[in-house]
Parts: sequence; structure tokens; C-alpha cells
Amino acid sequence: MISSTRYFDSEGDLKADQKALNAERNAKISGYYDLPDTQSALLGDLEVFAKRTAGFDSVVVAGIGGSSLGAKAADRFLRHLTQRNNKKLLFLENGDPIELSAALESVNLHRSFIFIVSKSGGTIETISIFKLLLSRLGKNATDSSCAEQFAFITDEGSPLDKLAQNNSISRFHLPKNVGGRFSVLSAVGLAPLKMAGYDVERLLEGAKAIRDDFFKDDPLGLSAKSSFIAKSGARVNAIFAYSNSFEEFVKWYVQLWGESLGKLDKHKKRVGFTPIGLIGSVDQHSFLQLIMEGPLDKSVTFIKVRDFRRSVAVPPISLAGLEKCDFANNQTFEKLINSQADATLEAIKSVGIPVDELIVDRLDEYHLGALFMYYELLTSLVGVKLGVNTYDQPGVELGKQILEKKFK
Repeated sequence: MISSTRYFDSEGDLKADQKALNAERNAKISGYYDLPDTQSALLGDLEVFAKRTAGFDSVVVAGIGGSSLGAKAADRFLRHLTQRNNKKLLFLENGDPIELSAALESVNLHRSFIFIVSKSGGTIETISIFKLLLSRLGKNATDSSCAEQFAFITDEGSPLDKLAQNNSISRFHLPKNVGGRFSVLSAVGLAPLKMAGYDVERLLEGAKAIRDDFFKDDPLGLSAKSSFIAKSGARVNAIFAYSNSFEEFVKWYVQLWGESLGKLDKHKKRVGFTPIGLIGSVDQHSFLQLIMEGPLDKSVTFIKVRDFRRSVAVPPISLAGLEKCDFANNQTFEKLINSQADATLEAIKSVGIPVDELIVDRLDEYHLGALFMYYELLTSLVGVKLGVNTYDQPGVELGKQILEKKFK
């Protein structure tokens, strides 16, 4: 499963924290808490849907932010698994013309099943990419063939939902009280991941285990960790994850943390913590210097993998002038990367920076589901302590309004 060790002193009020999150859950303020229990009907639909779309070679997801980051994180985290169907997952997110052109050239669109994902049903980047896909396919949304190749994931009653309904296009609905950045365990993540052959049931099982453990006795210390973050004065919270498989996961965390906690509190005071996503050992050669000798305004969480399920050893070769590197000869790369994590943790801890450590047993669906729920719960706990609405994002609306005016 996941084990946790923190190297700083902090105590949370677990009963009060459980009560606060239960209040959110019972009042339906946010529905992500219950996704591990409420997706059985969706899973049944997806099983049928996966068979119907089995003939496609690729799965394309057009979405941005919370409509793509979770599924993209999962695909990167799980891509090494050998038991899946090997369908390529392609994410079309930003309106970068170079990237869009290259992405569309990398797949045969006519052999691709396409998800259009927008909670509001009117996200400008996503709808613009939808139009581009229709144009490249030589189709119109009213064509009957669209129903065979497209599905929409959106809120019930949204403009996209109505377009699907009017043209017999398959659609999956998000729960109204699940925001995009908390939606990876809904159809937003489960539908494309299922089509790509991942075990989404295990994803939900891992999330459920972490949630249930927190509401029972909090063995991972989420209450204490959230109390420390809220009260410590550290303005930057970094994840230092020691595997390239976390590259997209840390981007998902950045959105979850930043958009949920960077708010004006009830006193109109600006609060929040800057999230940083780092990959070890790569970022030991870049960002680590700032952590070690820059401002003491950071806390760092290390994430390690206990068992990579790959055994690759450093060959016992000694190179002239490079004998100082021979200490790693005959050692596995798994031991090397985890030892680098341990050494970096000790170094950071030694200069007074608060650190904690998560160890993930394996890189599979169950453990990824557990990590998703761990960070969602932690975000909600810190939001309660800061006195903010964790689930809105008023700060991003002004830019959207200004953008629309620029085209009028």
C-alpha cells in the first residue's frame, strides 16, 4: 500500500478534521469523497462501451485542466504495465498550433475514438479543438457517423450535453458537485482509461482504501500533516518524486493544490501555498540548490517506489579517471535511485527544512488510486484549516471574460 513517515513535529485534531470533512461529504459540498462507491453503474456502462469501441486503434481525449490532467497522469504512471490492450492515449489540451499539428499527425484520426471533455460544456480550448477534429475528419456534429466515433463527458444539461442528445452521441455525466480537478475517479478519468485497457476498478479500490482509513484512524497522518502545512509558515510545498512515472502526476497535484487553496479567505486575506512538482534524481541537478540554500519557506514531500518490478544493474565496469563512480557497480538502478532519494532527504532535513516521505509499494492502478485520494483529502483538510472554499475558482474567471471581449 502506501506508508508515510514525517520528519517534523505536528499534531492534528483528527476527530475535528473527520467531522469537518464528513460535514462536506454529507452536505454534498463536494462529491469526490463518494466516487469510489458510486461508480458501479458507470463501470457497467464502460464495460459495454469498451467492447463496442474495441476496433479503434487509439483513444483521443480533448480536454484541458481538470478534464485531462488526471487521466494523463494515470496513463503516464501506468504506461509500463504489460497486461493492457496497448491502445495509444493522446491528449489534446492547449491551443499550441505546433503541438496540435504534431499530435494529429501521430495518429490515424479515422481509426481513433474521441472523447470531448468539458464540465461546463463550453471550454474555449476544448470546443475549438473539437471543431478542428471535425474538420480533419470531414464531419459535422450532426452527421450520424459522429455517434460512432465520439463521446462527450460533461455536466448534465450543459451545451455539450444538449448537442450530444440532439445528435445521438454517447455522453457520460459528471456529478454536479465534483469539480474538474477532483474528477479523475469519475467518467473524466475512468472512461478513457478503461478504453485504453487499464484496470479502473482497482483504481477505485485504492482510493476507497485510503478514504476509509482516514475516516477510521488516519494511519497516514493526514490530519497532522495538514495542520503543519496550514500553520508552519512554509509558503512553498514541493513533491520530490523519484520515478519518471510521476511526471504528469506532479502536474495534476500542482493544479489540485494551487486552484483549490490559492484564495481570499473570509477576511479577504490572500492565502495559499505555491505547489512545486519535482522528479528525482533529475531535479537534484537543478531545483535542489534553491531548496538547500534559498529562502527557508518550503516543505518537501519525498515519494519513493518500494518495488519497481524491474531489475537492471549497473555493470561492473571501471573507467579510467571515473573510479569514484565505481561504488554503484553491481548495484541495481532501483537501489541507486532510492538511495539518492534517501540522501537528498537527509541533506534537506539537515538544514532545517521540514520533510516527509511517502513510499508506494508498486506503480499500478491500486496504488495510483490511493495517491489520488491521499492528495484530494489532504487538499480538503488544508482548505478547511485556511477557511477557504476549496472547490471554487473565482480567480480564473476574469481572464476568461477578458478573452471573450478580445474577439468581439
